Amino acid sequence: MSAPEPTHPLAAVATPGRHGAAGDAPLRVTLPRRDLVQVMARRGREEALARAMQDTFGMAPPAAGRSATGRDASAVWIQPGAWMLTAPRGAEGALAARAAAAFAGLAAVEDQSHGRTTIIVSGPAARAVLARGCRIDLHPRAFGPGRAAGTQIAHVSCLVHQVDDAPSFELTVFSTLAEPFFHWLLEAGASHGVVIA
Repeated sequence: MSAPEPTHPLAAVATPGRHGAAGDAPLRVTLPRRDLVQVMARRGREEALARAMQDTFGMAPPAAGRSATGRDASAVWIQPGAWMLTAPRGAEGALAARAAAAFAGLAAVEDQSHGRTTIIVSGPAARAVLARGCRIDLHPRAFGPGRAAGTQIAHVSCLVHQVDDAPSFELTVFSTLAEPFFHWLLEAGASHGVVIA
């Protein structure tokens, strides 16, 4: 018998529907299941890793504070010489196995799919809501599509990645802190209204 498909860490508490104030510009929250794989280049192997990432995923490792999108995955810069590969949930461990094979001898590869989770917030209220607990400047002049940064939001370590102009933000947090982070998000967005898909 196969193992059951893992559920999102917030599945039990994220009741779909509208929460908070009524209005025509609510914060939209979606809970995608994502594969997350951390890649850390070995010393002196950055150029070879860049070639391998281009060959395997169709993208170069993004520069500091940036993201890149390839054929079937994205990469988000997390620190010098390190990136988070993200992709829609596939077969258990498939993205990590593919990255480990492609980057053998070039990088340390660690599957983070069970230890971290992604929450997407979007809509006109997204910046204002995140600004209530975020330590970085999310104004469009400073932080636009393709930008990424590690920071704290509401005292929770978070990888923030702006995906588009909506704006939509992918927020990656430790799974064990997802529930208190989610409750903060509901409180911070209550005055705008929050729609959970």
